[in-house]
Amino acid sequence: MNIYRWFRSIPEENKLVAYGKLAFIKNLFYFLFKILVGIIFKSWFLITIALYSLCIGVVKNICSRGLNSKDDKKNINRYILGGAVLTASSIFYIVYSVFQMFIHTNFSYNIIIAIAIAAFATYSIIVSIIGVVKMRGKSALIKEYKLTNFATAFNNLVLTQIALLSFTTNADTSFYNGLMGVIVGFIILVTSIYLLIDGVKKKKKYYQEINDKEIES
Repeated sequence: MNIYRWFRSIPEENKLVAYGKLAFIKNLFYFLFKILVGIIFKSWFLITIALYSLCIGVVKNICSRGLNSKDDKKNINRYILGGAVLTASSIFYIVYSVFQMFIHTNFSYNIIIAIAIAAFATYSIIVSIIGVVKMRGKSALIKEYKLTNFATAFNNLVLTQIALLSFTTNADTSFYNGLMGVIVGFIILVTSIYLLIDGVKKKKKYYQEINDKEIES
C-alpha cells in the first residue's frame, strides 16, 4: 500500500520521462530482434513492424526529454519533431499495408496466443483512451506522448485481426489484413498531422509573443 501511495505521489512528468527512456530501450531491442527474425525468415511484415516500433520509441523519447525542460523553444521544436516522425512512420505503414493487400502472406497463430494478443490489444486501447481523456490541461509534450500511445494501441488491432483470422479461416486474408492496416495507418496519420499543425501554431504563437514583448519594451 505504501509503495502504491509512493508511486501515486510521483509527478506525471517524472513518470513519463522514465517511461519514455524505457520505451526507447525496449523498442530498440524489439527492433533488432524483429529485424533479425524478419531477415532470417524473409518476412517484410516483421521488418515493417520493427521499423514502426522503433519510430514510436523515438517519438516517446523525444517527448520525455522535454518534460522536465523549461526551454519553451526547444520543447516546441521537440513537439513538432515528434509529430514529423510519427507522420513519416504512419505513411510508411500505410504504404506497406497497401502492398500487403495484393500479396499472399500466411500467418499462423495458436488459439491461446491469438486470444492473448486480442486481450492485450483491448487493454492497451482502453488504457490509451483513458490517457487521452485525462490529458486535458496537460503540456503539449504530455499530450503528444498520450496520443502516441493511442496510435500505438490502435496498431495492435491489426495484429489482433491477423491472429484471429489465422485460425478461424483457411482463406487468404491478405487483403483484409492490409485493409485494416490502411485504416489504422490513416488514423495514426490524422493524429500525427494534428500534432504537426498544433506544433506549428504553437511556434507561431511563441514568436508572436516574443515580438510583442520587444515592441512593448
